Amino acid sequence: MIWMRAPDVKLLRDFRRLWAQALAIALVIAGGVATLILAVGSYRSLDETRTAYYERHRFADVFATVSRAPRTLVSKIAEIPGVASVDARIAKLVLLDIPDYLEPATGEVKSLPEIGEASLNLLYMRVGR
Repeated sequence: MIWMRAPDVKLLRDFRRLWAQALAIALVIAGGVATLILAVGSYRSLDETRTAYYERHRFADVFATVSRAPRTLVSKIAEIPGVASVDARIAKLVLLDIPDYLEPATGEVKSLPEIGEASLNLLYMRVGR
């Protein structure tokens, strides 16, 4: 038979007397762990969704803006090691007058290839043709 030492007996008596506080502490810790698990799960879900969206629409990893550049520069950039695809477009910022908005919104108009679809940054149509 195992006999308990005096400090062990005192600890059990204290715990029996403070059971409500011990339960409250355990519930707070459980709530914190649950919050952490939910936050990590949400973060992973959002990260996977963003990655899938970028892959589905072939979103570019790197953008370079120039005022004027010769068309031959596109082939030189494509020859750089590690570059999978290059797409040259014309982009212009415009002001959009949207009904029910007090101030005009800023938009960006981008050119599209004459034939076929773009190799990078595909368009996403919400409505229309």
